Amino acid sequence: MKIESTKLKDVKIIEYDPRFDNRGFSYCIYNKSESEQAEINFEYIEERVYFSEKAGTLYGIHFQNNPKPQTKLLYCIKGRGIDYAADLRRSSPTYLQWVGVELSAENRRQIYIPKGFGHAFISLEDGTMNVMRFDEPFDSRLSRQIAYDDPEIGIKYPMNDPILAPHDRNAPLLSESDLNL
Repeated sequence: MKIESTKLKDVKIIEYDPRFDNRGFSYCIYNKSESEQAEINFEYIEERVYFSEKAGTLYGIHFQNNPKPQTKLLYCIKGRGIDYAADLRRSSPTYLQWVGVELSAENRRQIYIPKGFGHAFISLEDGTMNVMRFDEPFDSRLSRQIAYDDPEIGIKYPMNDPILAPHDRNAPLLSESDLNL
């Protein structure tokens, strides 16, 4: 297991090395013991697969408010895309800073996004599938979106005019949200 830090101290990139033999290869997706040794304390209770039919499909910026904010661990099993983490913790020295990490089936990278961060994902290829693991269950009463193009956060996406769900297209600006992280 390799852990790479990002410019946002608590957001990590995780990689597991594959093992090759005459049948092909295998690699670990999650190892609790190795994660804990790397100070990533994460035990997931829910896992979802997201399929983006078209390149340029964007999810986010999503988060879950207190009292049940979510930690997320994400990876891509087909295609490729960029996952973004935006620090929404008002008391943090990196408040409103963001980082983007390319995830693909080939690079086998994962991104660990702790509680207090917003998350967005944009697919870079048709037929992209990514997996998201959560440490808290989805709660529709606490689930929130912020406009993907919020100028205060200023995420730079590689594509203009993304494909959006209505709730993402109509998401409020950060200044209009009821963020309580």
